[in-house]
Amino acid sequence: MRRRDEEKIAAQLAKAMAMICVRNTMLENIHAGRVPVTNAGNFSDVFVVDADGNQIHGKSFRVLTTTRCAI
Repeated sequence: MRRRDEEKIAAQLAKAMAMICVRNTMLENIHAGRVPVTNAGNFSDVFVVDADGNQIHGKSFRVLTTTRCAI
């Protein structure tokens, strides 16, 4: 096996191991949080309330469950 192939396999293995380790900790539950509900379907009707007031959901960042599973 060539050195380049070994490095590629090692990189993929490292990513898989990191994903498994993070997904099996309380960190996953902390980041999961609450999922907003949208009637519009595109989250344009969802607001996030913070110390500065209301912000449109699109201006705040959240990785949805489907995206997180794909990662």
